[in-house]
Amino acid sequence: MSVQPALPTGRALERLFTPGIRLGWTYRDRRGLTAPYPEPEPDPELLRGQMTERAAVAQVSYARARRWVIKPSLALGLVLLLLAGYAEGRNNAAEGATTLAAAVIVAGSGLVYTIRCWWRRGRTAAARPEQKYRKTLEAWQQRAAGHQQAELARLGNVPEWASASPPALRTDVFGGSLQGWQALLITHGTSILAGQPLLVMDLSGQLASSELTGAARAAAVPAAQYVLPADLDRSGLLSCLSPAQFADALTEAIHAGEPGEARVDRAVDVRVLEQLAAALNGWITPARLAAAAQSALGHPIPPGLLSAQEEMLIGGDLLPAAYRQQIGPNLVRLDAFLTDLARYAGHIPAAPPPAPMYYTCLALDAGPRSARAEMLAALAIQWLTVQVSASTASAPAVIIAGADEITRPHLERLSDACEQRRVPLTVMFRHLREDTLHMLGGGTAAFMRLGNTPKPSRPLTSSAGSISSCSPS
Repeated sequence: MSVQPALPTGRALERLFTPGIRLGWTYRDRRGLTAPYPEPEPDPELLRGQMTERAAVAQVSYARARRWVIKPSLALGLVLLLLAGYAEGRNNAAEGATTLAAAVIVAGSGLVYTIRCWWRRGRTAAARPEQKYRKTLEAWQQRAAGHQQAELARLGNVPEWASASPPALRTDVFGGSLQGWQALLITHGTSILAGQPLLVMDLSGQLASSELTGAARAAAVPAAQYVLPADLDRSGLLSCLSPAQFADALTEAIHAGEPGEARVDRAVDVRVLEQLAAALNGWITPARLAAAAQSALGHPIPPGLLSAQEEMLIGGDLLPAAYRQQIGPNLVRLDAFLTDLARYAGHIPAAPPPAPMYYTCLALDAGPRSARAEMLAALAIQWLTVQVSASTASAPAVIIAGADEITRPHLERLSDACEQRRVPLTVMFRHLREDTLHMLGGGTAAFMRLGNTPKPSRPLTSSAGSISSCSPS
């Protein structure tokens, strides 16, 4: 019995659905956001120089006071004192009192100024720079601590966890466990949904997108999830593809991983599919295409799939005998893939195909890798490319989880479509191997915990993008 993961609710759910595309969060200490204290820290050398300068100035002032203040003021006071005595001798008491007061003021002010200069010289000469620096530093630290507390109080409502946003629209993620992918998808996907629609293709085979889907539904986001191949017909994936797009996706899936010599077989498969589709008058389903391939091979077909006229055309003039003999292996190959696909696609096309929801997820069911899974992945990639290219309103962002089996041409085509529409594309690879190294470039590369990955034959460098790291999960 599987245990359902606990989904975020309330404030945690609101925090996830906040604008600004992110891959995760990074801790941001509020102390690093505070404005620096504008007053510089006391400099002991500067303080020592200032104290030395003040002591020298005090010494000069005292010497000047002794020479130019105390002596002249005492001499002038003595003269005024004699004048006061002379006035008293002439019985002029008022003039004598005034002259006496002036003598006291002149002599006293000079004496007081000189004493003050002497006291200042002694104080500056006795001062200790280390003690003065210690007191000055303590006072500065108290003021700086008060400023820091005021800044922290001002930033009290600023969250300490900041978004880790990718610098480019395309992000390639390598490595990671199931739990790491689930955490990345719910964090990254909800941040995208806060600003635009999202298409997710989950090829992990473990429903790594389940928590993201649950969070979208919990937040009342219009959401749809289709598990392939069981929901292939209900998803409308095939009905959105033109015959040419379907033929291209199917042949890419059939020949995925084959060397360049398979290019001829790939071209023949596309041509045969186009001929069979033309004979079906535009009514294209995997079941009817499989029946057309079986009819071309001369096999009996179930009733109701082809009209008598279509069956006669395909079994007769459409494919001449010599040509039919040459493409026999191609027909057998197409029949095998189409018959397996037809078991889930139904006999009649969905009319009209369901439009993608604000959040739409296509996910492969659990199970070992197979030719069917590769075929469904190729068809889903084509569907994603069509949805991005044909969107008339806000183009949806795209996340692909488990892109290791996707062929390079299909992935590059999707990447080009996303780049033209300026929408985010996130591609997650389970392993970092030689074939996936070709995907590097044009965006940001994020690395989660890598498993037993062989060492690449060349350095992991990219001139077109940046290398960053994600959570080690």
